[in-house]
Amino acid sequence: MNFNLNRLAILVAALSLMACKANQAPLDDYITHLERQAHKDVAALTPLVEVNLRDYQAHQLREPFALPQAVITSTRSQSKKDCWQPNQMKTGGELERYPLAKLRLKGVMSRNKSMSALVQTPAGKVVKVSTGQPIGVNRGKVTRVTAEYVQIIEPLPDGLGCWNQRNVKLALK
Repeated sequence: MNFNLNRLAILVAALSLMACKANQAPLDDYITHLERQAHKDVAALTPLVEVNLRDYQAHQLREPFALPQAVITSTRSQSKKDCWQPNQMKTGGELERYPLAKLRLKGVMSRNKSMSALVQTPAGKVVKVSTGQPIGVNRGKVTRVTAEYVQIIEPLPDGLGCWNQRNVKLALK
């Protein structure tokens, strides 16, 4: 009986191998057939647009990045003559190189009822500030230091030659 089972197993294996007919065609023929099916015609590209180049002559045309004279004249006529202007002197302090939005309040210190703050620059440097010190690129001034925030008054240009002031707080986070 064991002999019949072995014969039966061999017969089943032989029949299954004979039933399996893999694609016997050479691989190169198959790849060529696939490439013929995938071949698409490429549409012609549109021709390039011709650009007329000319040399810039400074004595004939205005500078390319300067406002036209008509815009400069109209802006001057709209500006107010008697408006507030900030002090133009710069002291060159460490914190005057950065906009207020880039500065971070990192801590507050107190000594003999005098408050000072530690402000971090975008470069990671921590600078001590106190009331009256200049801060920010618009020549702002520290007006108050408390345990929670630093109050700054910052002048802002209105675009017509005058300046307005706004209060800004750098708060601890």
